[in-house]
Amino acid sequence: MAAKCYSVITADVVDSRKIESFRVRRDRKLDEVSRLHLKEKLILSPYTITAWDEFQVILSKPENTPRVIFDMRRLFFPFQLWIAVGMGTASGVHKNPINIHAGGEAFERARQAADQLKSRNSKHRILTRFESGKEIFDTIANTIYRLQDSLLQGTTVKQWAAANMQAETGRQEITAKRLKLDVSTVSRNLKRGYYWHLVETVDAMEHIVKAYF
Repeated sequence: MAAKCYSVITADVVDSRKIESFRVRRDRKLDEVSRLHLKEKLILSPYTITAWDEFQVILSKPENTPRVIFDMRRLFFPFQLWIAVGMGTASGVHKNPINIHAGGEAFERARQAADQLKSRNSKHRILTRFESGKEIFDTIANTIYRLQDSLLQGTTVKQWAAANMQAETGRQEITAKRLKLDVSTVSRNLKRGYYWHLVETVDAMEHIVKAYF
């Protein structure tokens, strides 16, 4: 029987030293995303801070990765995140904190992906990186997210607000009511913020991950 594959995310906040009250805001956001992802059983344990501006999490299934990335992008805004994904075997995944007790391929590859993100010299903004040990999968995933990172570069506060509310409600009419906007404005903000592209990416990448893992 093949060893079980895990997905580990190591994330860093870009330019964290320039963010006012960073520690308080970081902890608040980590608490929010931990509660959401634990409730929906997307992760095995709460997000663990591994450095001032770095945190880590291990997912309950590899196919949860696209959804978790989507939530991290929208819930951490206006923070920009480097999101490094490592896939492979892992040990000690049910012990906390994971940065002390857990290890293995998935963690090593997440670190490798994180190092590549920070050192990469590219003409394009690259904030997401996969390392899985599967060359074709990595090519597909990294190409998709390189395009998505470019699309999101100009997303505004109002567009992210619409995306967050839409992700919560699932209906534009309710989103508009809660944001005290008309439906046409919400629709425009979602379209210009590439919300539907994000949702389609999550759905497509879930199928791709399942096909490879």
